Amino acid sequence: MIKKILSAIIIVVLFNCDHQKKDNTDCQKTKDNSKMGMAIIIGKTDNLRAFEFFNIVNKSSSSLKLKNYYTEIKIIGDSLILKIDSISEPQLIDMFSYTDSVMYATKFILKPSDTIIFEIKNKRIHIKGEKANEHNFYSNLKDSTPNYMLNSYKGNIMEYKSRVDSIYNKKVDFFNRYIKRLNITSKSFIKYIESDLKYWHIFELTNPRTKKTKNSIYLVDPDGLIPIIQKEYSTGEKLFSIKNYLGNITVDDFKDESHLNMLSYKAALPTLIRCHFETSDYPRYTKEKLLAEKAVIEYNFNEEIKEYTLASLIATYHDKGFGYSKESASFFKNIINEYSKQYPDSQYTKDIQGFIDDIGYFELKLPESALNTKLLNKYGDTLTLGEIFSGSNKRIKVIDFWASWCPPCIDEIKKEKDFKDALSIEGNVEWIYLSIDKDIEKWLKKSKELEKFLNVKNQYLVLEGTNSKLGKFFKVNWIPRYVILNKENEIILNNAPRPSDTQIFKQIIDNIK
Repeated sequence: MIKKILSAIIIVVLFNCDHQKKDNTDCQKTKDNSKMGMAIIIGKTDNLRAFEFFNIVNKSSSSLKLKNYYTEIKIIGDSLILKIDSISEPQLIDMFSYTDSVMYATKFILKPSDTIIFEIKNKRIHIKGEKANEHNFYSNLKDSTPNYMLNSYKGNIMEYKSRVDSIYNKKVDFFNRYIKRLNITSKSFIKYIESDLKYWHIFELTNPRTKKTKNSIYLVDPDGLIPIIQKEYSTGEKLFSIKNYLGNITVDDFKDESHLNMLSYKAALPTLIRCHFETSDYPRYTKEKLLAEKAVIEYNFNEEIKEYTLASLIATYHDKGFGYSKESASFFKNIINEYSKQYPDSQYTKDIQGFIDDIGYFELKLPESALNTKLLNKYGDTLTLGEIFSGSNKRIKVIDFWASWCPPCIDEIKKEKDFKDALSIEGNVEWIYLSIDKDIEKWLKKSKELEKFLNVKNQYLVLEGTNSKLGKFFKVNWIPRYVILNKENEIILNNAPRPSDTQIFKQIIDNIK
């Protein structure tokens, strides 16, 4: 093992020198960078394909988007060397890869100037070295305790809480036994894990898992708690106490800005503000509710926490389709511009600036080039989007961009068929499904499998896919993607919420004149 480590270190030195030469500097600068917080990750594998799809994501990123998290990567034989520059504080890292039959995954806390040595063997990622017990904690926790993602809401919120509490207690108990058995005494590690487990517990309580996937994993519904409470306690025969449900949680429990490097903190706080700290009765995702939540954030938190939480607030409202009227579009644009002026150098500002482009689409006519985009129907006929629109005069239109290889797209197509059918009749809505598949046969095969969910008349393949004039106009860089147009074919929402979010979606349709 020592020989392997020495060999890896030699490779890293060469790797760094080579990188510095590209920058017309010398190896001395590499040493200086190391003191400033450069981290090195070194790996070996018994399955070279695992390195073809290898990646790491910074779960503590100062961004609203999860991104690849490395400066440079090299693969030499069965070894991988990866460099990360400028780490100033501990970061929670997801490291993962996959082959045709195996998913490899682990997560660990990466500190400034760390050198992490790992091995992919026997279908597992195992981290070696002096701090291996700390770095392998999350893998051991996952193997030894129940998974929140398998725990679903089953119709009784207090019974759901009982199961969430039980899982949390088992994780805490495992952690306490783990550090005692392995004699882990690092105060920073212990404090980090204790806080991380606590925040995930709060997140699970405020985001009940209601959405089952084909792998029997349950996803959260960020708006699930309040509608569930309203439904269960609507008769008034019994009262619900949010304080009893969540425990004695206060705003003060979330005032430590150092916890912004925890994904669990950043996930728990926004929903806690929405369902607990902000107590008005305003409808969800309205102008009044946004201002009320914004006031809670601005009154209670310091600048660093406000910088994240306000950006998260803006992103959530954007995802839910806020801005579907002239009044709210103008108001929301002002909110974003106000944030950008307050935090001009923030990564969060860069993340939300694109929302203004989406708002700019409001009541914008599609250009002729987009309307002339060629589409293929199931029978092999070619026609344009403009021709399809001409057959749907005086109807609201929902365009669903999808593909046969996109599981979330297919899952969404299957959901809420009755709701979509009702909107077709009561809301005068035309559903238009546009596939961006490159393989016609795969599109036809998947369409056949989904025929009871799809409207046969309005199924088309976009020729040239995302490279078409239509794809470029709407910037279809991700799917599923939903665009709503009014009866005059003006764009109401360039990035609408998913139709399975029925309450918000219907609210948008109802407000289209």
